[in-house]
Amino acid sequence: MIPRPHLAGAGRAAVALAAVLASLRLFAPAAPAAEGNLKIELNKLDDTEQGCRSVFVFDNHTGHELERFRLDLILFDPKGVYSKQLLLDMAPLLPDKKTVASFLLDDQRCDRIGSILVNDVPWCEDGAGTSLQCVKMLDVRSLTTVPLQK
Repeated sequence: MIPRPHLAGAGRAAVALAAVLASLRLFAPAAPAAEGNLKIELNKLDDTEQGCRSVFVFDNHTGHELERFRLDLILFDPKGVYSKQLLLDMAPLLPDKKTVASFLLDDQRCDRIGSILVNDVPWCEDGAGTSLQCVKMLDVRSLTTVPLQK
């Protein structure tokens, strides 16, 4: 067999290149961690003299302090027909903390509300002023007979 020095060098170069590529994978930045979730629970509805009062429980597991947080809610009547739109400010929502808030949803009785849709989160910023994709992080449920959906 005739020695071929150029091939031996090419083989060493290929091994060296493979070693460099392998080391790059070891030191490559990790993929970003998946965002946590923000649980929103419609906990209770009460008829009052002013109308239907709601109690919401917010449980922030996003990993962020939500310094600015506004919900866009759509109320539908029992037949599914649009009834009313509300913008609710809930800030601040501290990380890994439950927050309870009460809102007057409608000036009518609670049985006039068929369902509630979280239409959007038009304002969702962390403590540094960075906008977050909060709609993707929402996990909604209802303990009442009125469904809460997103």
